[in-house]
Amino acid sequence: MIKNHSYRDFFPYPVFRTKQQEIIEKIENAARLRKNILLSAPNGTGKTIIVLSALIPVALEYKLKIVYMCRTHAQSDRVIKELKKIYNSSGLKSSKVSGISIRGRGEMCLHHKLLGSKMNPTEAMSICKMLRSEKSCTHYRNLEKITEGFKESESVSFSSPVNGEELIKFCKEKRYCPYFLSKLLLKETSIIVCNFQWLFNLDIKYRFLKLAGVDLSKCILIIDECHNIIELSCDVNSYKLVPYSLTACQNEMFAFGFPEIYSTFVAYLKNHLIRKKGQLKLGDTELNAQSVLRNICVKLKLKSITEFRKFLMQLRAEYNDRIESSQDSSTQNIDSLVKFWLSWIKKYNSEKYYFCYNVSKGPSRTYIALEIVALDPRDITLSLFRNCYMSLNLSGTVNPQVFNHLTGLNWKKGGFLSINSPSPFKKNNILALITKGINTKNENRVPEMYKKIIAKIKEVLENTPANIGIFCASYKILNDLRMNGLLAMVKQTGKRLFIESPKNSASDNANLLSQFKFASKHNGGVLLGVAGGRNSEGEDYPGDLMNAVIIIGIPYQYPTSRNQAKINYYNKAFNGQGWVFAYLYPAMQRANQASGRPIRKESDKGAIVFMDSRFIDKKGWISEWLRNELQVCPDRKNVISKAFKRFWVR
Repeated sequence: MIKNHSYRDFFPYPVFRTKQQEIIEKIENAARLRKNILLSAPNGTGKTIIVLSALIPVALEYKLKIVYMCRTHAQSDRVIKELKKIYNSSGLKSSKVSGISIRGRGEMCLHHKLLGSKMNPTEAMSICKMLRSEKSCTHYRNLEKITEGFKESESVSFSSPVNGEELIKFCKEKRYCPYFLSKLLLKETSIIVCNFQWLFNLDIKYRFLKLAGVDLSKCILIIDECHNIIELSCDVNSYKLVPYSLTACQNEMFAFGFPEIYSTFVAYLKNHLIRKKGQLKLGDTELNAQSVLRNICVKLKLKSITEFRKFLMQLRAEYNDRIESSQDSSTQNIDSLVKFWLSWIKKYNSEKYYFCYNVSKGPSRTYIALEIVALDPRDITLSLFRNCYMSLNLSGTVNPQVFNHLTGLNWKKGGFLSINSPSPFKKNNILALITKGINTKNENRVPEMYKKIIAKIKEVLENTPANIGIFCASYKILNDLRMNGLLAMVKQTGKRLFIESPKNSASDNANLLSQFKFASKHNGGVLLGVAGGRNSEGEDYPGDLMNAVIIIGIPYQYPTSRNQAKINYYNKAFNGQGWVFAYLYPAMQRANQASGRPIRKESDKGAIVFMDSRFIDKKGWISEWLRNELQVCPDRKNVISKAFKRFWVR
């Protein structure tokens, strides 16, 4: 046990911000008691350095590994940046404060067959495996040679914390494989920075812990933007089957000579889905999970679901014998098929899952999927929060009551601590309005209402310097605004309009944002997007990059049978709180995330407009740092203009 360290040794700045020291002390004390912690803190608090300086001494003292999970590369880079400051602080280099930011295989691979490709993780893994087995990857062979068959990492260790881009750059110069080097370094690294998938996805979790050479009980988990793990935990525990993957299974079975009974099974599934695609309406159609299993048993002439399970295990054995033993390991479709149906058998009687067909419309054709939809995030979160050494969960918008119910964070034997950080922002730097006279409920979405919204938006645009963000409750509202004169109005103000599209690739969207931010140096830009989209969460717009944000409508999810299934389940699981937990809370979470975009630093000044009168009744769900500043704006012409003029001359 390494002793005589405190948070002061790992705080690299000359002074603490308001309340920082008090929060750090609370975290360090609770961590030593192995409590799970929920830290609610707005941007500008300095959350990253707070948690690192509080938890590094605990990790060193008890020989623990810190796993810091972030949503985006930019957030991961920010953690490494702070770690470097800690590492370079006087006298601490001997304390082994090492850190590495890791990414997925597809993002780190330097081989031309994968570089820049858009393969899914399973495809990328299979191609990588094939290249390695055929000794066709020079980068992998070079790394294997220098590390003596991946037995030691001293020859390629780093002297200070390193982020993903730096690791890739180093490997390009040395012609090493960045992905396998990052895996090799995990055992020696005291702080691992990664995305949520590495621990929340069960297909990855156990391999990750094995590579890191550590048991979960010896890990301190830090989860940034923890409000995201509720939806993520359901997503990673859900499964789908599509005709495309079934066609791939047929091709594999033909190529490797599988017995006819298996190809008959796959053909039945594929034909069934294609037939259903022509019969069902768009969206979800709930089905009886047990009836599906019975129909399969009849088709395969099996007497019971137990026999079907044996059939699947035999199919898996055939797969292992025929494909895994061959040199062609470029696909895993049959294994995925087996996993899907074994999961179906395991879960078909559980209220925690919703079984459905989903039919969706693409640009040129219609798609269908057979789905197992997880409804309860606790199936993933509970094992993590109960079995880790302790966890620290960070968010500026989370509701502690809802979060604890949906994740079981407060069920840990060691206990639970909720910390609420006060707002670091000066009151004069925030203008927060809720407008009366606007209501975007379906029955109110008429031209008169949209013209009224556009008139109020104009008051914001004409009285805000540089850039503004507009985030709508849905793409339907966004497009209706376009159809009712928004583009012409923005043009009149002299600002340039940038419109988010769900069809844009990541690079297209990055280019859009780059142009929007550049517009702040000229007459200003207007970013039009949706709340809950990629530009309203996780993206920072400090200073003039976004001086005001408008949230138009409450961003409720579109009502579907899938959402209703979640509401019904939550009503049973959480004492009638289904509508609140499954419908209201996620909507207000999206609005809260969007509202925080203009104010990212303590010195920022920004205006937030909730443009829907229904927000008045939902004030209690708006983030606390903003709630105390809210003003209700009367439905009169130029009221917004006057409020903005006063605000910008303060």
